[in-house]
Amino acid sequence: MADSVKLLSSEQTQAFDTEYVDDSMFDLVIEALDQYQISQAPFKLMDVGGGNGKYVDKVLNHFARASAILVEPEPSLAQKNRPDERKQVLQSTFQSLALPSRLQAVQFNWVLHHFVTEGYQNTCRVQQQALRDAYKVLAPGGIVLIFENFYEGALIEDLPSQLIYHLTSSKVLAPLTEKLGANTAGVGVCFHSARFWRQQLTQAGFANISEHHCYDFSALSRLKRIGLTLEKQRVGLLVAQKPPLRAC
Repeated sequence: MADSVKLLSSEQTQAFDTEYVDDSMFDLVIEALDQYQISQAPFKLMDVGGGNGKYVDKVLNHFARASAILVEPEPSLAQKNRPDERKQVLQSTFQSLALPSRLQAVQFNWVLHHFVTEGYQNTCRVQQQALRDAYKVLAPGGIVLIFENFYEGALIEDLPSQLIYHLTSSKVLAPLTEKLGANTAGVGVCFHSARFWRQQLTQAGFANISEHHCYDFSALSRLKRIGLTLEKQRVGLLVAQKPPLRAC
């Protein structure tokens, strides 16, 4: 039986009613779509957890021959999407979606760390399955694009991931973690290091994995960083390709 993904409340999701991909980050997306020759022909992109649709609208405005499927489980965000004949909005979790096939691109913009369930190892398995499902829906040569916050440990690289997950997923600790600024208190969040995600992409079957640094940030106080054994927080873009078919 598949692990069910825990969803944030409608109140919690209001914090994500914004667009985080700025012009410099969108330039990285354009470069990737050009580099892997996705934009040279009509293409379809799936934006998982696409929220209010502003990112997809940006893609459609830039690429005249693009179309998109936006997947968003929160009704209040899905309903904010601007109608467009080239955009299909599906109010659903990615895990319960009837997966399409032969897409050219799948995008996860700060979404994978919200794929959480009961237990840390089970959560990692859910995240891995999402990458495997992304692999399945892509046509050969298609790409996955992942914007994420990378949390890298000072002692053990992925230890902050485990600590943050256990603190934020605990219903007992929810009143405390909420006061400390965790918007995901009581549900959970599961960040990882960039290397962890690269390993997960490789295990899912992807190749030609590239990493693009966006910026460093420090959203936590020095005391919190020490408590979480956290060395660095940064935002980056990972791009990986489903291997193209080889010519006979």
